[in-house]
Amino acid sequence: MGEPAAGQGAAPEVRARRRVFFALWPDEATRRAIARATRAAVRHCGGRPTPHENLHITLAFLGPITSADLSKVMTLEPPPSCPFALVLDRLGLWERAQVLWIAPVDTPAPLIALEQRLWDRLVELGFQRERRPYLPHVTLARKAQAARGTAPPVSWPVEGLALVESKTGPRSSRYEVLKSWDFAGLE
Repeated sequence: MGEPAAGQGAAPEVRARRRVFFALWPDEATRRAIARATRAAVRHCGGRPTPHENLHITLAFLGPITSADLSKVMTLEPPPSCPFALVLDRLGLWERAQVLWIAPVDTPAPLIALEQRLWDRLVELGFQRERRPYLPHVTLARKAQAARGTAPPVSWPVEGLALVESKTGPRSSRYEVLKSWDFAGLE
């Protein structure tokens, strides 16, 4: 017996890891409203637009996790929350990361509470809470060079959350909703 051949041994566990996150997942009408409101800014940013179907707000990025961790997460009961209104009304650019985004000027208290309580439950499962302050935003473009102009406010009636897997592709990632929860069912 010698060394495991390529693709054997510890490597399958590494390949088995899946990139997952909890997100606010907009309905199609909200996605269209975001795209319409930010079309000019995205066109002028010099970057690569986020695919329309990928628009979302991340609540908790878990990163590459094993199938065993994903099984634990799939059985997680998210914290209760009531539906709330979110208004996306501020464009910005993270220059270092080259990300054009839209976010709320005023983050609603239910969103802050949801993010905190969700992380409390994830920590109980053994995940490490993000150290940076939570800044809810929708990524509009990557490799962006500028944020020009403004966007009209977009109202988003948030009624639930989703567990999403990011699958890397040649041009961009494709997101697949693994499970979703309506807030009405969590109250």
